[in-house]
Amino acid sequence: MCLRCIICLLLIFYGAFIYVEVRILTKKILILGGGTGGLMASKELRETLKDEVEITVIDRRKYTDFRPSYLYVMMGYREPHEISAPLELLNKFGVKFVNDEVTAIDAPNRVVRTKSGASYKYDYLLISLGAEVREDLVPGGPFPHPWELNSALETRKAIMEFKKGKVVVAVHSTPYRCPPAPWETALLLDFYYSGLGKRGEVDITMVHPFKRPFENFGPLAAKMMEGMMAERKIGWVGVGKNPAIESIDRNSKTIVASNGEKIKYDMLILIPPHTPPKAVAESEISDPSTGWARPYPPTMRTKYDDVYAVGDVAAPSLKLGMAGVILHSYIKYPLASIISDIKGSYISKDFRVFGSCVLDVGGFGMAAACDFTDLVLGKAAYPNCMFLPPTSFSRVFKEMFEKQYFSWLLSYVPR
Repeated sequence: MCLRCIICLLLIFYGAFIYVEVRILTKKILILGGGTGGLMASKELRETLKDEVEITVIDRRKYTDFRPSYLYVMMGYREPHEISAPLELLNKFGVKFVNDEVTAIDAPNRVVRTKSGASYKYDYLLISLGAEVREDLVPGGPFPHPWELNSALETRKAIMEFKKGKVVVAVHSTPYRCPPAPWETALLLDFYYSGLGKRGEVDITMVHPFKRPFENFGPLAAKMMEGMMAERKIGWVGVGKNPAIESIDRNSKTIVASNGEKIKYDMLILIPPHTPPKAVAESEISDPSTGWARPYPPTMRTKYDDVYAVGDVAAPSLKLGMAGVILHSYIKYPLASIISDIKGSYISKDFRVFGSCVLDVGGFGMAAACDFTDLVLGKAAYPNCMFLPPTSFSRVFKEMFEKQYFSWLLSYVPR
């Protein structure tokens, strides 16, 4: 064999060796859920690690939504296409999107299985599957609510057709997505019927597991919200039990609360129970007493070093509300852990969990900022919160963030 042929063969073998070595070094990161947590994680990991990783996102839905604006869909301020984006956009950034439903998480063997029968191996797994809305668990239900997109449209129809009588905004049980949203719902209804000149003919009452409104944010927050509700003439039934509702009689339009109280209604908006996804509840990374994912701060690792859990699916275990604004503050810790592990160096970040959001209280926005760090670490009973009075600017900020959300994460602006 000639010298040139020998050199060519050596180069081919060397190239194949380098290719195999690169493939071995490339880490597989699997992200379950294409909501806020999944999108933020895929963006940060792909931009930081580039070709060092293969990232796959699995979600049973083809579209991702800006969930806070479900309330605006309910009120007719938005249409579904204005608050949604196709998850296939991830592919153009080098992130593989799989439209499938996760059915099993086999953490000991590093495998995730899906409804289609496919299996996915991983080196790192980040679970951000959210919470399941279970209308079927409501005795006497289901009833309209704005916690899912289709139901928000049904609620819109009910609101537009309602002329007079008693509207009840009820929360079946905690936890549920976006803790302040039931109050936003009631305040938006107050604003809507006031604008029609019908508020005097429409009574609005809230039913909730809490004894006092906003009591999960502390006594001062509860007092503030009590004052706002009194000013708007919004009634309050604080059941003091969880779940708050025992049954609902559609024929007599009566809610039977868990404390025995009976509440009449003409139109009922009912936030249904939220449960952990079955795949999470049946996995080894869940809290066996609740079914919710059990991560450990600050890294948000589960009992397995290569499995992380964030967002709504982990919020109850962390004593946090199910809200994307809180996730924004702490997702950097699990991502720093993954990046540090792959890079072989420790990326230090001081641990802090906080959230800032704006409640639409009807024509105005009320800004709130809370530090949840001591609550998560078990050092405090309540978050440390600050509330600003309602202003027009805060409401504009809320709408601006809605548009910025998709532009930031997917370089896409819904139209």
